[in-house]
Amino acid sequence: MARGSKGEGFVPKLEKALKESALPGELEGLDADGLHDAALFVAKVANERKPGRVALRIESLGGSAGHRRMRLAIVNTDMPFLVDSIAAAIAARGLAVYRLLHPIMPIQRGDDGEIEGVGGDQDESLIYIELDRADARGRHELETDLLDVLANVRAAVRDWRDMVAEMERDADALDGSHEEEGEFLHWLIDNNFTLLGHAILTRNGMSEGLGLLREDFSLWNRAVNDAALDALLDKDRPFLVMKADRISPVHRRVPLDVVMIRRGEDSVSLHCGLWTSAALRAPAEKVPILRQRLKMLDEELHFAPSSHGGKALNHAISTLPHDLVISFEQAEVRQAAFTAMSLADRPRPTMLILPGSLNRHLYAFVWLPRDELSTARRTAISMMIEDEVGSPITSWAVELGDGDLALLRFTMATEPGETMPDVEALDEALVEMVRGWAPAVENELVEQVGSGKATRLALAYLPAMPEPYRTRTEPTEGALDILRLTALEGDGRDARLYQSATDTGCQLHLKLYRRSGIIPLSDAVPVLENYGFRVLEEMPTALADGAMGYIHNFHLELPRGTDVDAILDRNEIVEKAIADVMAGKSEDDEFNQLVLLAGLDPQAVVWLRAWFRYLRQTGVAFGLVTMVDALSRAPQATTALVEAFRVSHDPGLKGDRKAAIEAAFEEFDGALLKVKAIDDDRILRLFRAVVASTLRTNAFSDQESGALAFKIDSSGIPGLPKPVPWREIWVYSPRVEGIHLRGGPVARGGLRWSDRRDDFRTEVLGLVKA
Repeated sequence: MARGSKGEGFVPKLEKALKESALPGELEGLDADGLHDAALFVAKVANERKPGRVALRIESLGGSAGHRRMRLAIVNTDMPFLVDSIAAAIAARGLAVYRLLHPIMPIQRGDDGEIEGVGGDQDESLIYIELDRADARGRHELETDLLDVLANVRAAVRDWRDMVAEMERDADALDGSHEEEGEFLHWLIDNNFTLLGHAILTRNGMSEGLGLLREDFSLWNRAVNDAALDALLDKDRPFLVMKADRISPVHRRVPLDVVMIRRGEDSVSLHCGLWTSAALRAPAEKVPILRQRLKMLDEELHFAPSSHGGKALNHAISTLPHDLVISFEQAEVRQAAFTAMSLADRPRPTMLILPGSLNRHLYAFVWLPRDELSTARRTAISMMIEDEVGSPITSWAVELGDGDLALLRFTMATEPGETMPDVEALDEALVEMVRGWAPAVENELVEQVGSGKATRLALAYLPAMPEPYRTRTEPTEGALDILRLTALEGDGRDARLYQSATDTGCQLHLKLYRRSGIIPLSDAVPVLENYGFRVLEEMPTALADGAMGYIHNFHLELPRGTDVDAILDRNEIVEKAIADVMAGKSEDDEFNQLVLLAGLDPQAVVWLRAWFRYLRQTGVAFGLVTMVDALSRAPQATTALVEAFRVSHDPGLKGDRKAAIEAAFEEFDGALLKVKAIDDDRILRLFRAVVASTLRTNAFSDQESGALAFKIDSSGIPGLPKPVPWREIWVYSPRVEGIHLRGGPVARGGLRWSDRRDDFRTEVLGLVKA
């Protein structure tokens, strides 16, 4: 609180001022004790203020809200732009303001700054703010930002008269040779432009700065300075208007407007600031330069100003953002005006992109039905524009007129010579976006199945699709999902593999479909991992709360170096393989990853799994994972093995079977030379022995039992325990496995059930010995 007896009455007067200056809603939740505490806090900060300086303090807010709020007090000489500049700086940090009180009081101070009482000629601004709580680092950064903002405000206010004088000097200089430009500067001075900075620009840089430009405050990079000097000094052009790359720290956090006038032979007078709200809404015929552009268009179109066409053109230009239109060349003004005129007669979603001065910016104008305006819609449009332009949006604004359309405008920095984006394609995409998700999906269905069936599917499925799904799903994607669900029967499953626009590197998306119930994550994730995927996330969607089915969208990643394009080229094979495993039609183990990593079809994987199960019965010590890893690390050898088996036994083979077999094994032997690990070499040779020793098989018959039988010449399998049979028949299916050992062409035999799952061949061999 104020020190000394002279300032003892300051706190009650400050408390009263805080209350009386409060705008509606600012005192809600603040009782008498809270108001008194706020006054004590502000008074303490005020008493710490040194002459000519700003006093600022941030601290946690006590009481029940202390866990999530803090409070801020700023005491300063009263001047314009304080509250709006401070509030904008806080918002830029992503902090919400819950209370803002701003009394202005005349304060008497002693020579040392001590408060002696209330009264006198020196008004001081006392700002009290309650806002979101930040950590220590966040508080320090906010304090630094606020001190910088307040220094800029002070500089802009202090130098304002000098900046006005500089603009008046430039306006007077233009009056004789370029009257319209001179009148425009006079019009800006007449409360239509908030001057914030002035400097002289030469080939050596900026000098003689005022306001924001008093010190090192760059509006853009050196290349823009050089381009502006080239335009104003080397050509017959005395005047240039453009946007800065720098956001204004004073008043409104928007890009600064810059007006440049040639001054002499080698320098440019540069003014920066912001158009006032009234100036931006002024009728076009009242704004110098803009009225000149309007007159030129009237003459070009043979419009009388009082005619319907003349009035429509005037209204169209008046609705466009003046701060941008002033900077356009006449061709861009014409294009923008004609577009706005067309929309006045026939409101519709439209996009227009135009270059700014010196081709240093692109401006996207997006007209939308007012009802379509939302944060989600703006964000979607922003992303669409950024993707096409290849440059981030640096600022945006929205303007709501009296008509049915709202105008969004986006600013992007660019470089001279860059190719203009495909505006026509963007406009079409905008129309598609705004037309509505459901109609767009139905339109996609029409393209796929015709109008009659599309209508039936749309009526059945679209009402069942929840809003979050619609938000994150493109219409084309939605139509594909409907068609996949429609094709399911009973408890069937389906899968769809694709790469989305956001997938990078070896990432993919997979959708699993089921109509009869949700697929538990504990069921799906192990299946996908056995295919070699790493599951990053999953997003389930219940249609009509599950009554019409479920869509599970998995974000997946494959090992680095995987040929994703090759997998997508075989997506139908991969999708069916995954769907069959999910439905229980195929086995679920690590062999399935060979579909992706070795490029095999699911039937070939079944053969390899059957051969592995046989080798395990013979006493081979290698486990399943070890064998699969060996096969996946040598995809060329694995593929050659499968090909050797196919050409050996496929009755539909055309050509020389013996030559095909030799070529396949030669391919395998060549691939084997590249294998470095000893165990991998041994495993691959074991599989080769099984393939080479297989005499007959039913693998290529039309039977649907699912059981595979392989007649094997036992003498070709290395390491078999003695006695080695003359022949053996290995039977494999997901439900049952069996083996028949024969000691010769004619031998006794029989059937026996075994509980020894992993070595029943040993049991059978023992019976053969007996």
